[in-house]
This record gives sequence, C-alpha cells and structure tokens, in this order.
Amino acid sequence: MKRRKFIQLSSLATLPLLLKSCDWIGAGSDFEVTVFTDIHTGHLLFESQHYPLEKTETTETLIVGGGIAGLSAASQLKGKDFMLCELSDDLGGTSSWHEYNGVTFAQGAHYDLAYPANYGDEVLGLLESLDIVEYQKWKDAWSFKDSQYIVTHRRKSQCFDHGVLREEVLPNGTLREDFYKIMSTYEGFMTMPTRLIDSAYHDLNRVSFIDFLKGKLNLSPEFIRGLDYHMLDDWGGTASQVSALAGVHYFACRPYYSQVVDLFSPPQGNGYFIEKMAAVHKEGLFTKHLVKSIVEKDDGFEVDVIDIERKAIKRINADKVIYAGQKHALKYILPDQYSLFEANQYAPWLVLNFIINDELPRPGYWQNEMLTEDQTFMGFVDSDMQQTTVAGKRVLTAYYCLPPESREDLRNVEANKQVIAEKTLEYLNQYFKRDIRSLVEHVYIKVMGHAMPIPGPGYLLNDKNAIRKHKNLTFAGVDNGRLPLLFEAVDSGLEAVKFRKG
Repeated sequence: MKRRKFIQLSSLATLPLLLKSCDWIGAGSDFEVTVFTDIHTGHLLFESQHYPLEKTETTETLIVGGGIAGLSAASQLKGKDFMLCELSDDLGGTSSWHEYNGVTFAQGAHYDLAYPANYGDEVLGLLESLDIVEYQKWKDAWSFKDSQYIVTHRRKSQCFDHGVLREEVLPNGTLREDFYKIMSTYEGFMTMPTRLIDSAYHDLNRVSFIDFLKGKLNLSPEFIRGLDYHMLDDWGGTASQVSALAGVHYFACRPYYSQVVDLFSPPQGNGYFIEKMAAVHKEGLFTKHLVKSIVEKDDGFEVDVIDIERKAIKRINADKVIYAGQKHALKYILPDQYSLFEANQYAPWLVLNFIINDELPRPGYWQNEMLTEDQTFMGFVDSDMQQTTVAGKRVLTAYYCLPPESREDLRNVEANKQVIAEKTLEYLNQYFKRDIRSLVEHVYIKVMGHAMPIPGPGYLLNDKNAIRKHKNLTFAGVDNGRLPLLFEAVDSGLEAVKFRKG
C-alpha cells in the first residue's frame, strides 16, 4: 500500500513543491474547497471524436474566446452577423468572477487604475460608449462613472515583508530614489497601448530589465527581490525574465510622479467590464462551446465546435474568424499558425477566494503585498475596501504566480485542494497575527494554466497579424505581443476587427 506524504504546514514547503505530488495530507478542515479548472480540456477533445455532428450553421464572423479581447471585437460587430464561442461556463477568461450566497468576488484580473484618459483614444471611446467612463469638465479629466468602486489611494496597499509592514515593496533608501529617478525620465513616453511606443525606445525590448538596470545601478539582493515581485505581479516573470521595455513601462506608464492614482475595483474585478460588454448583445454569445478545429475553405473557414452541454459537434461555416483565444491551443485548432506563437511563455496562476465571517480589524488595505519564503505567493486583496452588498462577510483573495514549468503539476490541484488552502491560510495568519481558520466559510480555487504571457526580450511590438497566413483570420488577445493589461486586451480586439476589414 502506497503511503501518503504528510506535510507540516509550518515547514518551508512552497506551492510549487506541493503541486509536484497528489499524495499530501494535512489537518482536517471545517470548510469546503471548490476548484474551477479547464485543465481537463484535452479529455474533452478526445471524447468529442465520438460526438455526433448535430448541425451546420453559417455566420459572417466567428470570434474564438469570450474574454476582454473577444468581447471588444464583438463590440465592433454589434448588429452584424457574428458568433462568439467561449469554452468556459461563463464569459470572462482571466477576468472571471463568481458569487457565493450573494457575495460577489473576482477570480482573476481584479482592478484597473483610475486614469482612463491614458488608455488610448479608441479604448477610451469604447469605454465611453459602454457608459463606463465620463468626462468631468470641472476636473478636465476622464473618470469612472461608478465612483463607488474607486479605492482611495491612502488605503490602496501596503507591503508585508517577513513580518514587517512598510508602504512599498521596494525597500527604502537611496537605491530606490536613484531607481525612481531613472524611471521618471521615461514618463510620458511609455504610451498605452504599447503598440504606439515610439521607435526610439524599441531597443529596450531587446534586453532584460535586470541587465538594463545593472548597467546603471548597484542592485542589492533585497532590491532585486522587490523588483521581481512587481514584475511577477503584473507580467508573470521576474526582472531577469521580462524585457526592459516591459519593466520600464510598468513604472513609467502610470502617472506615479505627477498625481495620486486611485484604483477602480468592483467586487467582480474586471468581470465588471465583461458584464458591460456582454450586455449590449442579445444574441451571438455562446458559452460551453469549445472550438475544436479551424480549416480554410475557399475564401472562408469550416469550424468544428464542441457544444459541451449537448455533447455534440456544430459545424460553422464562417467568412472570417477573429481568434481571441489562448494561442497555445492553436497547436490543435489551427496547426499551420501555431509556429507564430510557439515561443510564447505563459505564467500559470492560482487564485484562492476565502469567504470569511468578518471579525477582522477594519478598515483594511485593499492590496496586501507579501514577501515570504515562497516567491510565487503574491499576497491578497481584501474586500473590506470594496463596495460590497452582504454585511458580515469578507473575501480575502490570495494569488500565486507560478513558473511555466509548474503548469503540468496543476492537474494535482484538485487532489491537493485542502492542503493548498491550508498553506495559504498559514500566510494569512502571519499577516493578521492570529489564526483565522475558524472564520473561513468556503474557499474557491481558480486554476489558470496560461494566465499571463511573459513579456520577455523581443516579445512586445510583435503583432502576428502582420505576418498571418490567412487574410480572413486575425488574432486578438494580450498573448499577441501585448502586455497583460485590460486596455491592451481591449485595443487588441479593436485592432483585430480593423485587420479583418483590411
């Protein structure tokens, strides 16, 4: 009989280690843990070989993927003949959300910074048309209309570094001051979207962020750890993995040095934008629909789609296709275009939502950045600073950014769900300086195997639409030479429609 491994949660066992095996056992818990994952899609593709071909449909445009990029493309096709197919049970992609007994919470991208005027004219125009932003004459600025979801700057974040609290992740001192001076010289030049960055700065895309900085600063290990946290948090890779263009853009694209920037964070996170985009379409949006294959036929495409609920195949004849799904899947769906994206590296993420009975001190901080022995643990977001509707409940949303080599180990999440929750609780207990286990009512774990494309050297400014093979098939999504940001996803969808028309 095989003996299972027992884990002492006070040990230095990190999440990547826990995921290596499904044999761990831990202390029993009084709360339930639910896992959301699409990791078993491969089994569905295999099983679908035996599904009947139910019917054939026609459409002018088929959109693959129901995240921000796909829905942004759909926004430009309102009133026209199109279909959008999304694999998951709900729209959203990495901007998904869920509800538990009336408590709404984000399971992916969870905020946007409140400076919409910087997003680019076309993105701003779409947000205005969706009644998301408005121009305020007295401030000569654009702002989010639902101002109740703005988290004020003073309660925005704090950093927990091995038991010590401070304002910023980067350690205080002259090194940080010198670093910010370098970054400030790029302010105003790191445009959004990134495709508009002037060619004078394209050399930054050829080297890593850490190599760029080593030529200018004497970096300490502690400072590098802080840089790595920031890069992992937004770009999925460390300072040695991402390009200098991505690193500089992180610190210089936002008006840190000229104004205080608030956060726009509804309870459902960026699912708020998904709901707004989806609401304008009465039909044409299909969830639980997995695009299985795309084959060029004459001037159009024959697309086989798995209707997951009905366990049947729909064959769709489309004049044009906008592929806004994750590009790694092209290996199976459209093999002759997979080579365009084969070099992409993706960071897997785990998101844990702890639904708790609220007995914790308040007010809290919205983002609680945590530096621990586990570099993959990014800390947590506290719903106490959000506009919520259920009294007495609070959601602590913890995040893990994993290295690409951990992706195959994600199939062990279901078997290890209790231990993963317990390990994360250990970190939360350190932060609150008390055991909060008795407060936990339910835990949700969201698994995202390809959550973030890592913008390594050479990745940005590399839109594959310029060299695509099929003139009537275009690509959208942040894994098409973009940074993993909301306005980049929106812009990619808008651009894909332009290419489609070209």
